[in-house]
Amino acid sequence: MSAKAADETRPSTAQIVSPGQSTPSYPDGGYFTVKSAPVTINATKDQILTVLLRLNAYHTWNNFVPLVTDVVHPSETTPGSDGSPRDPNLGIVGTSFTFHVRMFPALPFIKLPARETITTISKTESVYMVSWHTTESGAERVHVITEGVDGYGTCKYETYDTFQKSFGSVITRWILGPALRNRFDEWSADLKKAVEGHNW
Repeated sequence: MSAKAADETRPSTAQIVSPGQSTPSYPDGGYFTVKSAPVTINATKDQILTVLLRLNAYHTWNNFVPLVTDVVHPSETTPGSDGSPRDPNLGIVGTSFTFHVRMFPALPFIKLPARETITTISKTESVYMVSWHTTESGAERVHVITEGVDGYGTCKYETYDTFQKSFGSVITRWILGPALRNRFDEWSADLKKAVEGHNW
């Protein structure tokens, strides 16, 4: 079986649900949502969040997004929560960037650009969340990190992307749906491997 055939027939645990799930920018949901299956990561919430926000390192671990360019941070330079200087390599609310998305691994030279802006970074004792908004399509991607059942040092990670109704999102759902599900599974697996292997 060819690599392409194996990739496209591989069972996916991610789902497409409609109507879409609510996000920080779209509390009423949307047209549809691509939702990953939960994955357990042997790390702290802060370690996972750091990998998600270290935009200049995505090429070291993320096969879905092997390139991030045009990172622009807001002009403000708020120190970290402990009073230390903010890490300039970490995205903050308002940071914009371009993801170059590899939707089809069998065609690695085709990368689709998507301009994103971080809309939310929230931390509570039990849940961390980060979200970013795709400028062109109105989609919003959400990442949720919760304390694992084993307590400190083990977390559950889930991610989903809600699309608003448009001509482009209809095409995305019905033409690119299977590829999106596969890529969401790949993203979660790659994140787990990167965080647990300190490959970031």
